[in-house]
Amino acid sequence: MKKILLIVLFGFLCNPVFAAVDTWVNTNPYKPYNEEIKLNKTYHDVYEKDGIKIEKNMFEFKYSYKDGKPYEYIITNNTDKDLLLKGVDSEYHANKNITRKSHWTRVNVRSYKYWYTYVPFIDDYFGLKSQLETQPYLYDFPKDYTIKKGETLRILALGLDMDKIQKLIFIFDDNAEELKIEF
Repeated sequence: MKKILLIVLFGFLCNPVFAAVDTWVNTNPYKPYNEEIKLNKTYHDVYEKDGIKIEKNMFEFKYSYKDGKPYEYIITNNTDKDLLLKGVDSEYHANKNITRKSHWTRVNVRSYKYWYTYVPFIDDYFGLKSQLETQPYLYDFPKDYTIKKGETLRILALGLDMDKIQKLIFIFDDNAEELKIEF
């Protein structure tokens, strides 16, 4: 009986919910996504100052509409030197940020709001479509990424707040000083 309880306790402690900040457990490192986004765009905004241009696009999921809001950030370096993006900080995104916080486990919990989650074969069909749709938005935010002069960096994020447009804090290294842009 003690062995069974020990196995159950071990399984409980090894749950990914408890490993949200351990990089060796749930690492999903940033990689560029170059494909076209085929979702309906619902919001667009542009920030431009001191040669740094950031475009924010918000989309609407077709199948994973209760999981969160997908965002696309395009950072363009129009300065006369290379930019070092030290990291990205966020309040309530599924992506792991520079402080190693992540809310990706909430995406999995939100799937139980769908009616088809409880129907055996329909869950397999819609669940696969939902996973394929959200997968590009679940990579970690880039860290220590150099944006060369005239180049762009594209970051996809999954915002978990459904009621408002969320902001990210981009932390750049500008001649050994931190430059923070909240957008």
